[in-house]
Amino acid sequence: MTIVEPCESRTNTTPDFPMGWYSVERSHQLAVGEVKPVKAFDRELVLYRTRSGQPVLQDAFCPHLGAHLGHEGRVVGESIRCPFHGWQFGTDGNCVNIPYCDEIPQRASIRTWHTQEQNGEVYVWFHPENTPPQWELPDLPELGDPAWTEPRYTGHLVPAHVQDICENSCDPVHFQYVHRQTAIPESTVTIDPDGRTMHLHSEMTNADYPNHLHATTYSPGFAMVRTTYGPNAEMIMYNSAQPISRHETYMRWTLLVRREIEDAVGDDVMKGIIDGLSDDYPIWANKVHKHRPVLCKGDQTLVLFRKWVRQFYLTEQDKREIA
Repeated sequence: MTIVEPCESRTNTTPDFPMGWYSVERSHQLAVGEVKPVKAFDRELVLYRTRSGQPVLQDAFCPHLGAHLGHEGRVVGESIRCPFHGWQFGTDGNCVNIPYCDEIPQRASIRTWHTQEQNGEVYVWFHPENTPPQWELPDLPELGDPAWTEPRYTGHLVPAHVQDICENSCDPVHFQYVHRQTAIPESTVTIDPDGRTMHLHSEMTNADYPNHLHATTYSPGFAMVRTTYGPNAEMIMYNSAQPISRHETYMRWTLLVRREIEDAVGDDVMKGIIDGLSDDYPIWANKVHKHRPVLCKGDQTLVLFRKWVRQFYLTEQDKREIA
């Protein structure tokens, strides 16, 4: 008897958000005293930089009457002031001032998310049970190194779940069919002894400029791709994700190039990234997430990826232990 699966849709197959570090803004795009609305993890948030320079990410809606702090909210010293009635909330989320009342209600607080500013970006730690960070962000030493160019930036809203975007980098077969490579690149996947960091090595012998590609994925929301053409001929692409919802992710790319080859490849590579995204868009915009995909022997890198990514989701036992 043939077993027919229930009809699938994008709403009943898309997974939750995996735990980890995610980018919410570039450092140079958040000035002292600036307030911005942010959408991430199917939530409305507010991002601001205090007068001392600290980036703060908090739930957006004032507990008083629900005003959105990211729209017309103002930074006052080390706090944010609600535009509706002037209530102020400190960096820990507690209300510190009500201008027309001396007594502050005990429940007058908003959630403050754990943030860290590093590598030229503001990151937020996401965990479905709101537990503290379980690992540190990696340093990107090439940023600021005089042997490398100043960073080039690009960012795009991608119609896909963050896991599906991450999985794309471990899918060498799609390079032939989606990106029109003449052959499937020879690729291997390895995982560090700690089980958390994954490496993809690909020999891109059929590219316009043959190269060795090494993609290091630290979590579903953060990866680094190092492309080596020869001695002192390298470029590095950092990509960080901001999951807007289960179906949309804002991706930030930062490109660094060795100064020896800057004139040869810098701008062309950035254009190639944008062109490559346009190839992927029709697939991402119309696919569903397959929780239990039917894989073949030729999908070995995808099998390893699916096993690796499980650690970033909570099982029911995990939830019981946390509770």
